[in-house]
Amino acid sequence: MSKKKINPQLDPYAVDKFATISANFKVWFLKFWLAGAAFYLAIMGIPSVNFDTLDRIVIMVLILTLAFEYIGFTVIIWMSKKGQDTLKHLPHHIDRKKMGSLLATGLYVVIITVLVLFTLELWVGILRFPTIGTLLNDIDADPFTFGLLFILFDYLWMLIRKVFKK
Repeated sequence: MSKKKINPQLDPYAVDKFATISANFKVWFLKFWLAGAAFYLAIMGIPSVNFDTLDRIVIMVLILTLAFEYIGFTVIIWMSKKGQDTLKHLPHHIDRKKMGSLLATGLYVVIITVLVLFTLELWVGILRFPTIGTLLNDIDADPFTFGLLFILFDYLWMLIRKVFKK
């Protein structure tokens, strides 16, 4: 019978299966999920009889701003530790206790959302390419495509920020 050696330096938070997933993947999945959930709640969840498309987009931007500021960025900051720097995934480094952080997050969300909506309009409206929703159940706009485009433009945002930061 062999005895297992117990490592005294064992990380108590790394005993589950999610500990093997990289922090970068968790952050990208969190951003994808928040963007898709906001799209689903605002665009698909609010009836078009009562609200115009522009009204639903404004509601989606507000949901995204609050979700990223108070859920997404909080989780990203909590995940940052020695050996895995997740702070590089934040779109700005304004003090989170000030109103400027909420305004900067709102500006970030507006820019990314406008880019995603223009890309969707080009993709579906002009080029007539299918989206994930078209392939699954014949709808032009869906949370999966919106979330994927959102993290694509978020990645470009991070690259541009990295270039200007140097």
